[in-house]
Amino acid sequence: MVTIEAFEVPVDADERFLAAWAGAAEATLYRALRGDVDFRFVAVGGGEFASRAALYEVVHQDGTPEGAGGVVHIDPFAVPDGGDPEFLAAWEGVREVLAGQRGYLGTRLHRSLGPADFRFVNVARWSSPLMFARATALPEFRAAAAGMPFASHPALYTIVKPDVRRPEKPSAPRGSGGRASR
Repeated sequence: MVTIEAFEVPVDADERFLAAWAGAAEATLYRALRGDVDFRFVAVGGGEFASRAALYEVVHQDGTPEGAGGVVHIDPFAVPDGGDPEFLAAWEGVREVLAGQRGYLGTRLHRSLGPADFRFVNVARWSSPLMFARATALPEFRAAAAGMPFASHPALYTIVKPDVRRPEKPSAPRGSGGRASR
């Protein structure tokens, strides 16, 4: 299980947010590459800025979604009760297209264990923003993404503060829909 928090931080408040975060719970903190995204900071792991936090389990993992280098694509999805099967089918279609593209390093899909603003959060690692942009410009990606009927808040992030507790290799899910812990 892992806690994921998405923070709404104004562009001019980075320094205040990072100072407040310095003493916060241990987690990996990511900062969006662009300032015009809904959630400029996301913490994966363990004050005055609005946060959307929930406890999640890993339901799918492939490749190496954690590691040095590259950028991280974090995409929280608002999926209503009963929408899991439709979401998972659409997500898998998009993942299949992206997983075969140059620059794709891996992904980890999380599902909330209880009530949450975002039922699913996808965390994927890419070698660079350019490779991600090329993959998402492909017609087959656009066709698969058009089948995703749920609202999301995608953005590319870089690590601001790594989680020093995180093991070299994270636990993988046990079987289909199994729980993983870190």
